[in-house]
Formats: sequence, structure tokens, C-alpha cells
Amino acid sequence: MSTTSSSSLLAPLQIGSLTVGGRLFKSATSETRSSVDGFVTDELLEFYAPMAGAGTPLIVTGNLYVSLQGKSTERQAGIDADDKKPGLRDWVQLAHGGHALLIAQLNHGGRQTIKSGVPGQPTVSASSVREPLFGTKPRSLRSDEIPGVVSDFASAAERARDVGFDGVQIHAAHGYLLSQFLTPHTNRRTDGYGGSLDNRMRLLREVYRAVRKRVGDDYPVLLKINGTDMMPLRRGAATADLVRVALALQDDGIDAVEVSRGHYESWPATVLGHYRGFIRAEVFEGAVAELPWYRRTAMLAVAPAVERAAERLAPGGEGFNLPQAEQFTTALDIPVICVGGFHTKSGMEAAIESGRCDAVSAARAFIADPYLFQHIQAPASDPPVCGYCNGCIARHGGKPIDCYVDDIRARKDQMVAAAKRATAGKEDT
Repeated sequence: MSTTSSSSLLAPLQIGSLTVGGRLFKSATSETRSSVDGFVTDELLEFYAPMAGAGTPLIVTGNLYVSLQGKSTERQAGIDADDKKPGLRDWVQLAHGGHALLIAQLNHGGRQTIKSGVPGQPTVSASSVREPLFGTKPRSLRSDEIPGVVSDFASAAERARDVGFDGVQIHAAHGYLLSQFLTPHTNRRTDGYGGSLDNRMRLLREVYRAVRKRVGDDYPVLLKINGTDMMPLRRGAATADLVRVALALQDDGIDAVEVSRGHYESWPATVLGHYRGFIRAEVFEGAVAELPWYRRTAMLAVAPAVERAAERLAPGGEGFNLPQAEQFTTALDIPVICVGGFHTKSGMEAAIESGRCDAVSAARAFIADPYLFQHIQAPASDPPVCGYCNGCIARHGGKPIDCYVDDIRARKDQMVAAAKRATAGKEDT
């Protein structure tokens, strides 16, 4: 076991022009804490304040929609217009006050939404393939609309740079729009954006190049991509193909890659862990509460069997994306970040020291313990530890992101309150 002073988690990492002072990052989470029209709120900042205060080396925001067309859930924060800039600047200042770097994750939800962010208009995707979880039937993006999507990403990146974000991350994972173009199952186009892998990655490369042109050569631009779509019986993108996509983006100039997995359709791919009560929480307290009653009733009817099957077939475990991330690390020269179930110092260090990835990121572990980076350096007495029940994820789009296990949440809240009292005490002296 490494000593704290020599921990690989505390070694600096170069991401383009950015020197990151450690190798445990906070990965993106859907917060459901913005205003209904996508503005930063005090509620959103409160979620990030303890992570920033703990000196987390690098924090990636929840997915920020680059256009109303790309908005995927209620109370999702946006970066689609200049009037969002003041709140986004507050977010940056909060992070920098704790010496944390803040990366804006740029996203277009595509078909993975219950309803379009633009009233009266259908959702869009690479092709008109129904999303089975929400029942959404998108229309295929027309070729003449694609330049507008590219421009939306570039404009969003420029706003992020202007307000002081330390970089941006292009979200091409988890079955959102750019991922929908990469995946054969969701991309059945016959034009220059479909068919071959080169064609399926064309939109992503155009987005990256437009972003790079807008923000300049020295501004860090990261990529989030699946290591596997985890889509049995459907034409998911294979790991080897996804590595080829990352290599092409590396050739274009991307600065780092974060490896995840899955689409909404391939549930529970992105949230491997435990699932008892997941569907019920989703139906009554999450985004699914907006679905028609008959779909919610059907989901509740099959929930026990589906959750039991998921528990057996997709148990997760610490570092569950490492087998795929390792293939990216072997092929790429830029840093590879692996997300997926990390919560122990020993597990994180092993992932890095074995050479399977260059850094690790965590989402659910930070929801349970926002002081996680602090605690890997100086272990706390009885810290809150995520049990991967996925209650936080089940409620996204309905209730604010938080831990929904009472005892874990109580310990977390006590720690946050104690930290606030300590800060107030220092300010009074």
C-alpha cells in the first residue's frame, strides 16, 4: 500500500495546457438543481461547495445543454445563451475558491428525453429509432440542421471559456446525441453521417474541430466516450471501434478522454451496482414520473423481476470500466480517465499504478461523500460511503441530486454543517 505522501492519487497530471494537482476527479452528475429555465441557483452551488472546499483537483459539471433542443431533463443547467453567463461565472468562482479546477460538460440529449426542450417540436436523433425507456420517437436530424448543432457546441464552449471554466468536456457517451451517431443501433443513416465508422464519427469530429477553432489551441478540451455500449442483441458500438474514435480525436487534438459505458436503453449499464427499488423511485420521484400512467404502471409491474435480473447480471464493482479503459490507455498518448464504481483509496491507486488508466473519476462516491479527496489523504472517522443503491440516479430529473439513504445522508449532512461552522469560526477571528 502506498503511503499518503507518495500516493499516485496526489501526483500531478498534465491535460493539455492544464496542470491538475491530483488524479481523483469528480465525474459529471445530473443535478436537477438549476432553475426551470436552466439558470444556476444557490441550490446547485450548495451541492458543489463542499467538493470545491475539499480541494478536489478537477470537477466536471453535470451535463449542460448547448441548446434548448438538446435539453434532456427538467431543472438541467444550460450553457445555451449569454444570459446564463453570470450564474456560470459564480460556479467557476466557487470552484476556484477551493482551488478546484472546473470543467464544463457540453451535451445535447438527442432522443434521451421524455419531451423536447422546444415546445411543439419533436426530439431529434441520428435516426428515427424509438427510445424504449421513455417511449420517445425522435425524428432524424436533417443534413442541413447538423451545422447548427455543431455551432451550438462551439458557442457553448466559447461561453465556458469566457466565464473562466478551466476547460470543456464534449459528452459523446451514455447514449446522448453524439453517442447516438456513434452507435449503429441508433444511427441508420445512409448519408455522410451514417454507415461506416468514419461516417458515424463525422459529427463528433466536426463538433470538436468547431470547438477548438472557437476556444483556441491552448484551451483544454476533453472527451467523454463509452468503452462499451453494453447492448446485447442490438448493434452497439464495439470497444475496438470506440478506441478508433478516440484515436481520431487524439489526432485532431483532443486533450484527454474519460471512459464510461452504456445508453439509457442499455440500463443498468451506466449505473452498475444495486437496483432494489430503483424503478419505483424512478416512477414516483424521478423523470419517469412525467410518463403516461400506462407506461408507469407497466414499469412497476415488471420492476421486481427486472431489478432481480439486473442484480445478477450487472453487479458492478470498483473500477468496472477498467477492462475497456485499459484498451484506450494502451492505444492513446493522451491521459485516459476511468469512471465506474471507485470509492476506496486502494482501488483507485491500483487502477493508476497498474497503468490501466492515468486518473480515476467518481460520481456516486462524491454524492455520498463530497470530501472524498480529503479523506483519501486523511481518513475520517466513520465517513459516509456510497453503497451503490442508485437511489440518487433513479431520482434525477425529478428530485435534486443527493444521497437518498437516510444514514449515509445524515453523516454527510453533519460533515457539511461542521465544515460550515469551522469556516464561519475562522472568518470571525
